[in-house]
Amino acid sequence: MARRPDDETLTVRELRDAVDIDALRTLLGRGSRRGERVNRSTANYYASRKGFPDPLLDHPRLRLWRRSDVERWLDLNRPNWRQH
Repeated sequence: MARRPDDETLTVRELRDAVDIDALRTLLGRGSRRGERVNRSTANYYASRKGFPDPLLDHPRLRLWRRSDVERWLDLNRPNWRQH
C-alpha cells in the first residue's frame, strides 16, 4: 500500500521490523571486542552521525529505525558485526 507523503501512519509490518534504541545498542555491540551491547550514549552518538539511517519514527520519547537500513549501515561501517 503506497502512502501519501504527508501520511504519518506506520504499518504493522514496519513496526515489526523496527529497531528501537535498545535493539540498536545490541546491534552496535555485536562485532565489538567484548560483544556486549553499547551504552545508550554511544548508541545515540552513532544514531546522530551523518550517514546513519534516518529514523522511521522520531518522537521525543521513541525513535525507531528500519532494521534493514541499520543492518546495511552496519555492513558498511562495522563489517564484522554479523560474525558474533
